[in-house]
Amino acid sequence: MAAGGKYYFISDVHLGVSGCCRRELEARFVALLESLRGDAAGVFLLGDIFDFWYEYRYVIPRGHTRALGALARLTDSGVPVWFFPGNHDVWAYSYFEQELGVNVVREPMVKELYGRNFCLGHGDGLGRSGAGFRFIRWMFHNRFLQILFSALHPRWAFGLGYAWAAHSRKVKNEPGRASLYFFRGKDEPLYRFADSFGKRYSSAHGGAGVDYYIFGHYHTPGSIDIPSGGRMYILGCWADGGEYAVFDGDSLEIRTAPRPGWTS
Repeated sequence: MAAGGKYYFISDVHLGVSGCCRRELEARFVALLESLRGDAAGVFLLGDIFDFWYEYRYVIPRGHTRALGALARLTDSGVPVWFFPGNHDVWAYSYFEQELGVNVVREPMVKELYGRNFCLGHGDGLGRSGAGFRFIRWMFHNRFLQILFSALHPRWAFGLGYAWAAHSRKVKNEPGRASLYFFRGKDEPLYRFADSFGKRYSSAHGGAGVDYYIFGHYHTPGSIDIPSGGRMYILGCWADGGEYAVFDGDSLEIRTAPRPGWTS
C-alpha cells in the first residue's frame, strides 16, 4: 500500500430516500466518513449522495445534519473531498465549497492517483443522446428555470423534489422497465462512452490511457473491461447495499458499508 493513504469512492447514498430507515442510512454513511480521518488521502463522492438536494441562498435543507457535519470534520482534518453532483443533487451551488470545504466537480474528470489514471463521474447521461433525455437534462441545468424554482417556498419546492425522487425510484424498480436503468454491460451507452473517451484520452496524452473508470447512477454494482484499456466499476445504491471502492495504490477493492450490528 502507498504511504500516502487510501482513496475512497462513494456514490448513490440517497440520504433522505423514502422506503427505508433514513436515520440508519445516514448513520452508516457518517460512520464511514468518521473512520476515514487519518486513513484517507482523498474522498470522491460520485453523485446522488442525497435523494434530493436543492440549495437556496439562505436555506439549508432539513435533515442530513450529521452527514454534513461529518463532511466538514473530514475536510477540516485535511482530507480533500470531491463532489460530483448526480441527477438527484445537481442543484448544489456554493454551500459545499464555502461551508464544507468540498470541491464541486460538474463534469467527468481524469485524476491521477499513485500513477494510475481514474476517470470519475456520476454516470448519468454519458453516451446517451435521446431527445427526451436531453430535454430533461436541459431543464435541470437551465439557470433561468433554476431561478424560477428558487422562487417557490422551500415547503413546496422540497415537497415536489422528494415526490419526484420517489417516483424516479419507483420507476426504476418496475420489472418491465428495469433494463432501462440497470447497467447492461456492453449494451450500455456508458460502456461506449468509456471506450471512446479512453481512445481520445490516450491519443491526447501520448499513449497514456485510463486505468480505472468509476461511476454510480445505475444502482447495480459490477465491473467490466473496456476495449480501449482499463476497467470500469459501477458502484451500488446504499438503500439496497452500500458498496464503495477503495484504492490503496496497488489495487482497487469493492467494500460494503456495515449495517448496525455487523461486526465487519
